[in-house]
Amino acid sequence: MRISDHVRSVRHTFASNKARAALTLLGIMIGAGSIVLLAGLLRGGEEALLSTSQRANEADLLSIHNDEPPADELQKTRRELERGDVDTLEATRLLGGVPVAGEASRDVDVERPVRKHVRMIGGTPAFQGLYRLTLEKGRFLTDEDLLKRRRVCVVGHAIWEELLASRPSLDGATLELGGELWQVVGVLAVKHTLGGSDGGFWTWNGRVLVPQTTFDATWQPDHKRTRIYVRLAGSGPLAARMKAVESVVDGTLLRRHLGVHNFKIEGDDGQANQEKLIFTIIKMLLLGTGLLSLFVGGINIMNIMLVTVTERTREIGVRRAIGATPGAILTQFLLEAAFIALTGGIIGVVGGVALSWLTAVLLTHLVGAWNLHIEAWSIALGLGLSIGTGIVFGLFPAWRAARLDPVEALRYE
Repeated sequence: MRISDHVRSVRHTFASNKARAALTLLGIMIGAGSIVLLAGLLRGGEEALLSTSQRANEADLLSIHNDEPPADELQKTRRELERGDVDTLEATRLLGGVPVAGEASRDVDVERPVRKHVRMIGGTPAFQGLYRLTLEKGRFLTDEDLLKRRRVCVVGHAIWEELLASRPSLDGATLELGGELWQVVGVLAVKHTLGGSDGGFWTWNGRVLVPQTTFDATWQPDHKRTRIYVRLAGSGPLAARMKAVESVVDGTLLRRHLGVHNFKIEGDDGQANQEKLIFTIIKMLLLGTGLLSLFVGGINIMNIMLVTVTERTREIGVRRAIGATPGAILTQFLLEAAFIALTGGIIGVVGGVALSWLTAVLLTHLVGAWNLHIEAWSIALGLGLSIGTGIVFGLFPAWRAARLDPVEALRYE
């Protein structure tokens, strides 16, 4: 039989009982569509999680923070992380002048115009890239602000709304922070969080960023740092570069800290790998629901093909009588099962794409920017599994048709 003959046969199967055919396709449609939909949602979720993160979390970034030293070093004299560590790392030739940034923070009260508890962070112009911060209005901190120790600040969006009444212009805008008056030069754009409040002082929406030199002169005369970031440079495999820089940073800081290992170096790849593992597990669980739907759809295909074999027993007998081999009968019904499954897979994939678009629009309104993703591999997987399901579950009915005795088939009424 030609391919066109198989297509007409499938069309006849559908036309003879539309309700049964629709129910048969439903499982395949749900399975293929859910694979496309869930793959797109998971990709969008990963992007949303990264964009809403409140920490510096790029793959080429090392983070150093204070840590408890080993038990045998507890009694030794040691240093905490400080600005001198930042300067030393910047000057280390083995690091090749890579960008280094130190972070210091302090919880203060805003006295005017409304009393509010906020977190003030001493930062540098590099912080905008480190934390993926964008501006709603005004400007960010500059090198000149640090050099002249200006009392200027960049405030989070929640502070601008609550304390500055969302004023359209920042001309003359000031805040009294910790008893000192600061000029507001910039407002950060909203940085949403997933599943949490956007206005807490632990988020950037409720923080105040000031020049690090001014922060030290006002509140941190010992120049202590809560965290230091080192940006990797060069090219090549990330893991190898990360290991090399970790080794240099560890040796450099160990000498400055009097041989006491009271700090911890973390590569963001560890956090990224953990997040990737979590998303992989979620992906496997969710895609498993799609496979379960395909399994149910496969059972439906087996059912309709068994019914089809019974209904077309006489036709099978005629074909065998005019010379069709058992292999030809087997191929005929296998192809019909595959065509049925492919039809359901195509409808399911198209429906999955449409639902992905609709879901992206809804989530953008609910949680902020959510990009639409249609993963090519999910379309291929959905269609491939659909065809595979049709072949696997159509094998038994096709084998049964091929095994029919031609004489008994011709006598069948």
